[in-house]
Amino acid sequence: MIISIGFLVYNFEAKQIMSHQKDSMQNAALQIAAKVITSYMTNNELELPNLEKYQVAFFNTNKDKIIGDDIEHIIFEKSFYQSSKNSYFISEAAQLHHGVKYIVLKTKNNDYVLEKIQYNIIITSVFAILIISFVGYFLGKLFLIPIQSERIKLDKFIKDTTHELNTPLSALIMSVNSLKKENIDKNISQRIDLSAKRINKIYSDLTYLLLNNSDKQIQKINLKDVIEDELNLYEQLAHKKGITLHKELKELFVNIDKESIQRLVSNLISNAIKYNKPSGDLEISIDGDKLIFKDSGIGISKEDVENIFQRYYRANNYEGGFGIGLDIVNNICSEYGIIIDIDSDKNQGTTVTLDFSKIVIS
Repeated sequence: MIISIGFLVYNFEAKQIMSHQKDSMQNAALQIAAKVITSYMTNNELELPNLEKYQVAFFNTNKDKIIGDDIEHIIFEKSFYQSSKNSYFISEAAQLHHGVKYIVLKTKNNDYVLEKIQYNIIITSVFAILIISFVGYFLGKLFLIPIQSERIKLDKFIKDTTHELNTPLSALIMSVNSLKKENIDKNISQRIDLSAKRINKIYSDLTYLLLNNSDKQIQKINLKDVIEDELNLYEQLAHKKGITLHKELKELFVNIDKESIQRLVSNLISNAIKYNKPSGDLEISIDGDKLIFKDSGIGISKEDVENIFQRYYRANNYEGGFGIGLDIVNNICSEYGIIIDIDSDKNQGTTVTLDFSKIVIS
């Protein structure tokens, strides 16, 4: 029994310590990304930070090292992982400023983690018999597990919100400072516009998600007009990524409230651009009572397709986000009887089809 408890404590402590380490490395990566963006905005040379705990290296889109320490065995597809002695963190928060696609951090020494876990196991083993005597106490704790789980989710959500807003806010601040000077660069105003729209998109989605009980005005909406309006908002983002847009739109009138249909279309366009490949294609068409989005992006595995509508679920770390966009889409579709179908293959692209036949106005 004592050995079993020691094993459970080992796993628990290991997860807690690694979670803390992940948060620390993520915060360090975000601070480094902010400095990279700042140096780019102020036309300074790219410099490598000197961190006491971590080795650091910058890599381009081809995964070739730009500058930094010699770090081996990097798995660029993962954001955080551990080897036998070290932890690794890969961040894309620099957003290609100075050509930096990946910021890679590696711990210099992870032995202290094992020592701390071993110490906790010894202490726990000594008091294991006393702990077993208080079974009733643990039974009481079981009733608090659901509350604790929700608290952890909320805490993680708040942390993710802070992290997600950090990069665009840094870009906005530096760009505003630059605008105060003479010879305003057109690229600076575009960066401000894109960053502001990104923050507004996050805020708008969160507001819609948390305050979705407001009265809705159902009315006759031309789906074609909504799509055209939303595409205008994402024009710069698509252009920046080299996305080629193909449209085959005709008028289709549906009975729905305006904010919901705007939110539905906005999230699908945003995803189609965000998870598309550079210089990819995006086809948007209205065929009969159906709206179809087809992109040439990274795709979704068959296993992940079943889970992507879950709130906070993210199938990959290709781009930042909270995993709420498709949850909002799914909620709207369920509320109005819109049938949604997703057909996707990994690295081949995704096709999203919305069937509005139940709310079409002839």
